[in-house]
Amino acid sequence: MANEVFVDWISISQLHQTEEQLPIYCGGIIVNYDPLGNARHERVCAASFPGSFETSIRLKSDGKHTSLSGNVGRFSRKDNLFNLGFRETLAKANRICLDRGLPAFTPAKIRASDYEAESQGARVSRLDITCNFATGSESQARALIRWLGNRSVSRMKKGRVGDESVWWVNTRHMLKAYIKHIEMLKHGCSPDDLVYQWCKEQGVVRVEIELKKRLLFDEGLNQLENITDEKLIQIFHNETEIFSRVDRSDEPDILDAIPAKSRVYASAWLASYDHFWCMTGEESGVIC
Repeated sequence: MANEVFVDWISISQLHQTEEQLPIYCGGIIVNYDPLGNARHERVCAASFPGSFETSIRLKSDGKHTSLSGNVGRFSRKDNLFNLGFRETLAKANRICLDRGLPAFTPAKIRASDYEAESQGARVSRLDITCNFATGSESQARALIRWLGNRSVSRMKKGRVGDESVWWVNTRHMLKAYIKHIEMLKHGCSPDDLVYQWCKEQGVVRVEIELKKRLLFDEGLNQLENITDEKLIQIFHNETEIFSRVDRSDEPDILDAIPAKSRVYASAWLASYDHFWCMTGEESGVIC
């Protein structure tokens, strides 16, 4: 694959210094009034643009300030098992804007003489980065989620849904892991879909990190000119260090390879029991 870590969401905006007014895009305006009925604050809501395969992207423009938010790589694609890296995500986001008469998002321009910013560049307020892990089977995937569900991450609150998903969150970022084929089924994917079947057979676990505004600012990654795929990959590895301590026991795979009627005996043997009940032939309840 060209990219080890993919971008699953981007929220980006820019104030464009142009004499011409840009096209207006909004999904409505929220106005707050004082007790006398005077408008004190107005907020323009983003407009939603649908794509194929029930995808959408959100755009907002007041004539000068533009913003885009959504899963750009997924837009008008059937699935997002493998998504785009940051450079490709930005290029596609810019194509979406240009197709609707809006300028592309650009980094800040610097004067070579005095190193003062000539124009403000685009600012990123959210980035979701993700990676897929093939555990080898559905039972291995569930075993991984259970293992992670028993672990804590410093200064982060934990949540869990059985052996399907687990997450940790704070004000800087959110880390989550979930079984991909189960998530696909919940979002309307058909069990006959080849991608769904492949994810189930491979036991694909999706690991995502939502980089929030505070973390992006602290790392200097809120400025478009500072973001690279290499930096995002490094952050992903730093924030998922917990996965390097996973017990990689193959026991669930061993059980999957054994006929169903014999798994109880194999399970007992793997658990180091010296005796278990035989259930073969005419004999039933005989200690072997």
